[in-house]
Amino acid sequence: MRNNREATHTPEPGSSGSRMALPGYRSKNRSREQRVWWFFLAPALSLLFVFMAWPLLQSLRLSLYQWKGLAPPRWVGFDNFVELASDGYFWAALRHTALFAVVATFGTVTLGFIQAIAISRRLWGHRVYKFAFYLPVMIPTTVAGALWVRLLEPNYGAVNSALNGVGLGSLAMPWLSDLHLSFWTIVGVVLWASTGFPMIVLLAAIEAVSEDLHEAMTIDGANPLERVRHLVLPLIRPVLISVTALQLIFSLKVFDIIWVMTRGGPAESTSVLGTYLYKMAFEQQKFGYASAVAVVMFVLIFGITYTYYKVSKFGEEA
Repeated sequence: MRNNREATHTPEPGSSGSRMALPGYRSKNRSREQRVWWFFLAPALSLLFVFMAWPLLQSLRLSLYQWKGLAPPRWVGFDNFVELASDGYFWAALRHTALFAVVATFGTVTLGFIQAIAISRRLWGHRVYKFAFYLPVMIPTTVAGALWVRLLEPNYGAVNSALNGVGLGSLAMPWLSDLHLSFWTIVGVVLWASTGFPMIVLLAAIEAVSEDLHEAMTIDGANPLERVRHLVLPLIRPVLISVTALQLIFSLKVFDIIWVMTRGGPAESTSVLGTYLYKMAFEQQKFGYASAVAVVMFVLIFGITYTYYKVSKFGEEA
């Protein structure tokens, strides 16, 4: 009987047990923890506001003005966006951006996945391959672009010289000055320069898959391709979605490598939204119009990546 009374004994008012049971105490404790978390988040949120949110708001405001940079800005409302809708150069840059994003994203993620699978199988020299595939990612994009401009120079560049040296002179091309070839040449350079990032991320995810699962599927008669399709891909799907979204964002806002290699030429055949924005702002001093392009870029990048992410995650928990 004594044990039963002790078991049903309630804490005295004011004791620590009663304080923990009170809703007000838990709410106060939770509020204190939230203030601590906000304290740690404050520096990052401040940087986010100063370097991202504030410039975005300023671009949105400036897109409603006409401004040459020196004279006071003049309010024009949505005239800049109306002009964009009838600007053929803008639509050409938008088409090039979309095509570049699709090809570059699909190409880098696919090649990175293939390289990661090959390295994860511990092929001979796999450590050398891992370093060689990832090395271009460590080279600054502008440096990589300048390097390939020298290599692809039509008269004395290493690529055409090598083709002429082995008797394949008919394949020597004006790689960066041909209207139909320059865009795809830049895409090839981007695949070389950017494939290492998805490769190293996907390699980490693939190597996290237990070897016991591979052995179990092998015993069941699955070949390597079936293991990749039915085991590896489902398990690394969240990582694959994330790395594809990142590559898509990088591709949609491409600027530096195209500017270094062709400046959007020849005849705007490699112009993208980034180069078009730069020309409008810093060559023609149409800062309001360039801000309208920036706003359109933000809406497109956010909308496309968010839609891709939601569609890719659909049914994942089912």
